[in-house]
Amino acid sequence: MAWRFKSFVLLANMRTGSNLFEQNINRYEGVDCHGELFNPHFVGSPGDEERFGVSLSERELKPQKLLNRMVSQDKDNLPGFRLFSDHDPRVLDLILADPTCAKIVLTRNPLDSYVSHAIARQTDQWRLTDASKRKTAKVNFDFMAFRGYLNGIQQYLTDIKRGLQHQGQSAFYIGYDDLNSVEVFNGLIRFLGGEEELKDLNIKIVRQNPEGLRDKVENYDQMIQDVRQIDLLGTEAVPVLEPVRNPGSKNFVAGSDAPMLFMAMEKGSHPHVAKWLRAHQTRDLDGNMNQKQLGDWLKAHPVRRSFTVISHPIERAYRAFNDHIFLTGDGLFPWIRTNLEKNYGVAMPPAAMCEQPIRTVLENSGYGVADHTAAFQGFLRFLKGNLQGQTRARIDQSWASQNSILQGYARLVIADEVFRDETLAADLARLENDMGLPSVELPEDDFDPCFSLSEIYSDTLEEQCQDVYARDYQMLGFGPWG
Repeated sequence: MAWRFKSFVLLANMRTGSNLFEQNINRYEGVDCHGELFNPHFVGSPGDEERFGVSLSERELKPQKLLNRMVSQDKDNLPGFRLFSDHDPRVLDLILADPTCAKIVLTRNPLDSYVSHAIARQTDQWRLTDASKRKTAKVNFDFMAFRGYLNGIQQYLTDIKRGLQHQGQSAFYIGYDDLNSVEVFNGLIRFLGGEEELKDLNIKIVRQNPEGLRDKVENYDQMIQDVRQIDLLGTEAVPVLEPVRNPGSKNFVAGSDAPMLFMAMEKGSHPHVAKWLRAHQTRDLDGNMNQKQLGDWLKAHPVRRSFTVISHPIERAYRAFNDHIFLTGDGLFPWIRTNLEKNYGVAMPPAAMCEQPIRTVLENSGYGVADHTAAFQGFLRFLKGNLQGQTRARIDQSWASQNSILQGYARLVIADEVFRDETLAADLARLENDMGLPSVELPEDDFDPCFSLSEIYSDTLEEQCQDVYARDYQMLGFGPWG
């Protein structure tokens, strides 16, 4: 038979019906499911320590060897196996990267599978073929244990979905209730490239716990109350629409006499911190590094301290607005300024007045605090769309979410310390003490806009900023400014 694939894998978990799946799929001519080949305790079936000439110890050293042997030695059939979330994680990466391996995903209501697993542990009965030998038990529902179990399943399914998306592949999905449907299995065979159709499944495995949850759980009412707390639809989750930033090693500055790496949120940000770092060195700082140069510096300084400084989202947005939109000097983004004026209702003074703005001149021309507040609010409206990829403008590093920047940096080096503006002087003093360095006073931040943030700040502005930077507020623990 000309199968579309060289092998298949059932991606599932315990108590989801995988034994029944294996029994059913093996009824088709030319299909061999070889059990849990990568179970931590056996190879294929309980008690087996070898399969296809590959021992348990050999499999642990090189899982690819067992995959290759399965395909080469069972080449007259379509071979496959069952892989659970607690099996060797290397195997998931291997099979997701292999387009010749068909992916079949089996899922079950996680509450049912959790309770079934708890009963199986209590009765030590994991498979049933004779209903007369069924063992029954009632279990106590542990909400915290269930939350951990649910999180594990959700992460496993997310990893599968992302892996398939990244590889441009698809999977065949089966639910627990589909396992009794011969039509579903016939459809699966067609997905695999076969043509055989069965008229029935001749099921031998018996469902172990057919009763409802009320009959299987001692604290059923408490369980229902607890489960209602879980936001299964993710209604409270903050959507992640902004892409993770590139690593950005060019933003870093590093010292050698005092081996410290300052991972600035953008190139040139917090210049007073760079001055503080320079004061601890006898030679110039290393900056504008590419990834190789950064790697060389890290290798030359195995004992070091790396740190970054995060700002309150509204302070960060206001500084970006001031430096790149309001001021018309070297840092101006002219196209975005024009776009704000034309499409976002942002009214600002003429560009000539904003090159080196003087507050009294601006106010005498009719541009005051209220106008500046309205202009900044327009900029925040632009940022909301920009960070979600809904504008033509790039997401500039100066206003990108700090969460996405830190995720990008983590691909190169993990920051030992994440300092905050409001406690920066004390944090750097502690860093000096930890490294045995002399105390150097942190220079003043020279950011001095015509209109201070405190003058324009309001609850309305705060709510708007929280809407724009919801992920930063959530992941970095920010509250209202001030």
